[in-house]
Amino acid sequence: MTKRILCLLLSLFLLLPLSGCALFQTKVEDMDESDAAPYYSMGEGFLQSLFAGDYAACAALCSETLQGQMSRSDLQSAWENMRLSYGDPVSIESRKPYWINGEGTVVFQVACAHGGCSVQLTYDEENNVAGLWFGLPEEDFPYEVAVPEGVQEYEIVLGEGTDTPLKALVTLPENAQGPVPAVVLVHGSGASDRNEAIGGCYPFADIAHGLAKRGIAAIRYDKRTYTYGNAYTEEEVNAMTVEEEVLQDAQLAIEALDAQEGVDPERVVLVGHSLGGMLAPRIAAENADRIAGIVSLAGSARGYLDIVYDQNMDVAESDAQRNSIKREYRKVENVLSLKDDETLFGIPAPYLKDLYSHPVEDSLASLSVPILVLQGENDFQMHVEDFRSWQDALADYAGPWEAEMLPDLNHLFVDDSAYSRRGSVAEYLTEGHVDEGVLDRIASWIGENVA
Repeated sequence: MTKRILCLLLSLFLLLPLSGCALFQTKVEDMDESDAAPYYSMGEGFLQSLFAGDYAACAALCSETLQGQMSRSDLQSAWENMRLSYGDPVSIESRKPYWINGEGTVVFQVACAHGGCSVQLTYDEENNVAGLWFGLPEEDFPYEVAVPEGVQEYEIVLGEGTDTPLKALVTLPENAQGPVPAVVLVHGSGASDRNEAIGGCYPFADIAHGLAKRGIAAIRYDKRTYTYGNAYTEEEVNAMTVEEEVLQDAQLAIEALDAQEGVDPERVVLVGHSLGGMLAPRIAAENADRIAGIVSLAGSARGYLDIVYDQNMDVAESDAQRNSIKREYRKVENVLSLKDDETLFGIPAPYLKDLYSHPVEDSLASLSVPILVLQGENDFQMHVEDFRSWQDALADYAGPWEAEMLPDLNHLFVDDSAYSRRGSVAEYLTEGHVDEGVLDRIASWIGENVA
């Protein structure tokens, strides 16, 4: 399959070479600064065109061999994947020159809006780009989202003293009178930071700040896979379950919020986005004495692989691909019998077996807290079946619930009705903010239902 699986929210994209020339896979020697100047200049010219989205100009600077390996659309797709993961480029922070098999190479460290990346350029004897590689940065590039007036925010550490402490932000309304209700923000799939930053969007920052302006506190935190993803071995990744990826850290956030001054521990609400929305009932059931309500944003009560199947079929480009997806999907009925070293749709068996051992309906059966389900009508990642799955799952629910489809909003609850590139991950590259109406809806629902 040429298109990657779209999970409930995007995972970090794999950082792959666009040619076969990779740093440290061949003979590498340091280059003197006196020899590096022309390579610096050529590389910065290439990056200037890349940053401007001028892929034709980039292609013109590449060797014929590389042009044969990498189309302009390949380059655009790879660079847009980097921008989705780290945001638009801001500056070139550093550069290191090397000789690789006698060819001049420069590795640039690029600071981006919410992170950074490495870009490696290797030149042939005719000074054409013969090798191009996008990778992880050699250093961290921290960033901050501006805090609006009327809101106060401070950093804490979840799991302090453990092997995996996580940075978190507590957001409070300024000058609040008495303890206020609060939300715990639970991410979707992938190695997301505390703001759930993707492309030009920071939905968790929008929600935390927007609710604080409406009198509601929030806690948001970096996911464990975001902070420590590079440290995991392949074996650890393949053995990971939802318990390690999501549940343990969500519980730490709930406990931390309970202890925050100015927060009413009797009015703590889970707000889960995408996969977080699917898991919110399970998290609430495991913390029943601490959770007063649930908001599912673009979540689902369907089987995880039903969603993965739909998302893959949406991007399939041929009958052969569609048939391959269908063959893989037939294995779903035996998901709990998979061996631990097997995968389904590329997802390791332990992760899937954990999910399928805890269906949403089982968690709902032990709950009676109020539940609000919201989904955007322009959400290309979640289908109308996902919205209906909540209606079915909640039909006999013991507590009060509401479900609403919202017009013109995408998976991030951004109004994308005027976007020129709707219906694919490219729309997330445009700067966008969670719709104010959604924030009003959540705040008013909490005020009416969480006593």
